[in-house]
Amino acid sequence: MNTTALSWVLGVVICWGLYSVFLHMGSLGMKIEGIKPDPTANRMKAFLWVGIAYFLVAVVGPLIVLKLRGAAITQMPAAASWNSLIAGLLGAVGAFCLLMALSSGTSPAENKQLIALVPTLVFAGAPLVNAMVSVTKEKMWGHTPPQFFIGLVLAAVGAGLVMAYKPSGSHAPGPDKKTGALSTPARPATTPAARPQRQPVQVAEGFADVTTRRYFVS
Repeated sequence: MNTTALSWVLGVVICWGLYSVFLHMGSLGMKIEGIKPDPTANRMKAFLWVGIAYFLVAVVGPLIVLKLRGAAITQMPAAASWNSLIAGLLGAVGAFCLLMALSSGTSPAENKQLIALVPTLVFAGAPLVNAMVSVTKEKMWGHTPPQFFIGLVLAAVGAGLVMAYKPSGSHAPGPDKKTGALSTPARPATTPAARPQRQPVQVAEGFADVTTRRYFVS
């Protein structure tokens, strides 16, 4: 792969890697103080801004470039136009599914897990689908080296490991803010002062004190 292609690949990795993070932040940030939370409405508000961004980048941008290059906008083959439209629909529906997955946690702790778990599963599973569909479409299964299949298996194993060992959110006790010492759970006091004192046994003269093993003689 040439450096130009790698540069564009790097751009995709950075943009799509940050996409889920900002989408999650946008959905959670739509909460308004004093108004009853509506998670579904908040998701739709965030998705609306995603659509606006798509319009600016995927509609306004191409029209400007085509105009500057003097290309005929109306000359588009029907089949290619439909395929491109389906690609756009798949991208939009995928973005919607991603948004719903990121904000479908049943607790704040689970929502924190989803921001790390969902994108990893998505970007591990999507290449598998793309690879299998592309190889099938181009009829290249008979010309595919075994390393290709090993890569597919490793991608599936990676997705399984992410599911099995997802972040738990628990952490070890941190240092005390004032002293800097590690905080540890409190333990019951074991000093003599903290233990209940046993009352001395009153004995008559001439009898042995069983607690001290001494004799008192009158």
